[in-house]
Amino acid sequence: MRRAIFFGAVLLACGGPGSKTPTPLASDAGVDAAPPHVVTTLPTDVRNPPPFHLESKHVTLREHADWASCHAAFEPAGDPAKAVATLGAACASATKMHAEGAPMNGSQNATSSPPVSYAFHARAKHCYRLYGVAGNGVKSLVASLSDEAGAAVAEYHTDDVSPFFAPDEAMCFADDADVKITVSVGIGDGPYALQLWSD
Repeated sequence: MRRAIFFGAVLLACGGPGSKTPTPLASDAGVDAAPPHVVTTLPTDVRNPPPFHLESKHVTLREHADWASCHAAFEPAGDPAKAVATLGAACASATKMHAEGAPMNGSQNATSSPPVSYAFHARAKHCYRLYGVAGNGVKSLVASLSDEAGAAVAEYHTDDVSPFFAPDEAMCFADDADVKITVSVGIGDGPYALQLWSD
């Protein structure tokens, strides 16, 4: 009798029937733990990471649907620099904005020209609108704006239906920011012009 009791105790201690020792699940098969010398920086819950935002912390885009009417009949022609100035002037009353310097001019080929960058300093508590006109031969003009940290501010583009952009929104800055405008031609070859307006 004593031998039977002793044999049962040994079974329990070694993980026999009734043992409390955890058993690997089938889902754990083939999953190796990281070596002791590897330090992981993954979050605790890798299935639900925190949201990742690319937008600039400096700017808020404010929609103005009523601005669409000021350029509804606009038809760019001739020199893009003159055309973009005309476009901005046509909307000056609706936006209550004025030109921030002369138009930014350039010419690019979609297959052989690198993007060109321009810079401006956005003032706190002010709003801006960027106009762009693509010349003949340019089917896609893209302007991407980013802040000093590389975060996105806004992006505007033309296409073969509308050879200019006059977004129905204002870029409004909470504080001062240095902004880069990167211009590229996605399709075609030819001149372009952009002009920044502010309140």
